[in-house]
Amino acid sequence: MKINSYHSNQYNSSPYNCFNTSFKGAADISLKYIQENRIRLLPQRMRTAVKFVLDKYPKTGYMPTLRELHLKTYAPLLECKTLGKAQNLFPEFREILQTNTVITKGSKNIRTINEHIDLKDLSLYILKERWGKLKTLNEVAELLGLKNRSALGWLLEKIRMPDLGKNYQALLKASDENLNKDIAEKVKAFNRLHPEKIVEHNRLLAQRPEIIQMNKELAEEMWLRMPDVREEMSKFRRDNPELSSMDFYDAFWKAHPEYKLLMSKIRKEIGAQRRQAKHADTL
Repeated sequence: MKINSYHSNQYNSSPYNCFNTSFKGAADISLKYIQENRIRLLPQRMRTAVKFVLDKYPKTGYMPTLRELHLKTYAPLLECKTLGKAQNLFPEFREILQTNTVITKGSKNIRTINEHIDLKDLSLYILKERWGKLKTLNEVAELLGLKNRSALGWLLEKIRMPDLGKNYQALLKASDENLNKDIAEKVKAFNRLHPEKIVEHNRLLAQRPEIIQMNKELAEEMWLRMPDVREEMSKFRRDNPELSSMDFYDAFWKAHPEYKLLMSKIRKEIGAQRRQAKHADTL
């Protein structure tokens, strides 16, 4: 399964669609989508890299994923023998400190780490694993002999190791087919286990003034395009007066799956048009 856009913490704003999350089968998160919608979440070096690839794409026909582009962009880190060399090549890491210059006490975790790698090489090692190889904090902790990332956090803060950021890491995962599938499955599993939380989240979201206005405008435009669906829905309501609001929508879409597909298609078309218009306004 792939997702067509990055909305890792957003769900359908209708309180009656509690299982209809933003993770839908469609295209991967592409560099073009990221450039148009999520570029602010990328490190500055990656913003430049994305722009370069998109400008060059019509000529080469090659389009890497964001994850592939990141690994290629930071690959020179893996060849650096010293932290100083890495900082010369990547000035954004110039604030990182050598571990042995800031760690003076030999705690249990430090002793464990020192069994795997010398402290004077630790800062460069973590930089390579995190930024050069995109290892997770848990994976880095395991490589250093620690139980999990919680045993590593204080050290990263002490040596001033830049964080990739949750949003950027989510984009990296969403650009990769297998990791993308993993994200979608985790969200779907959470929804199945906690339907009440999703319903409550959607109710709160639907009460926000800007969402109310957006849904109102969206509904008006959709009904203009789907008069037959609106008429059929009114008839279904008259024929089933005993159904509650939540049960009514669930029953109607089950009775008319073709209308649900049509509504989804039109909703996507309207959303795409609005994104294009918004992007044009920023140029």
